[in-house]
Amino acid sequence: MYPNLELEMFKQKITGREMAQRLGIGESTMYKKLRGEFDFKLKEVEKILDIFPGVDWRVLFARADEKGKAG
Repeated sequence: MYPNLELEMFKQKITGREMAQRLGIGESTMYKKLRGEFDFKLKEVEKILDIFPGVDWRVLFARADEKGKAG
């Protein structure tokens, strides 16, 4: 899970469907990636960083299971 990525999406009012469209992937694939079932590809990460400029990638992609890094 990527709680910080989901938080940024919420702050910017970007739905999972919209993010999937921006990344050129299916909506169900997007949700699987957010849950950590699939990894994001480098090109997807680059697009996400363009969508959220100024947000440190280490914070944005900190997983919920990494102690003390998310939130």
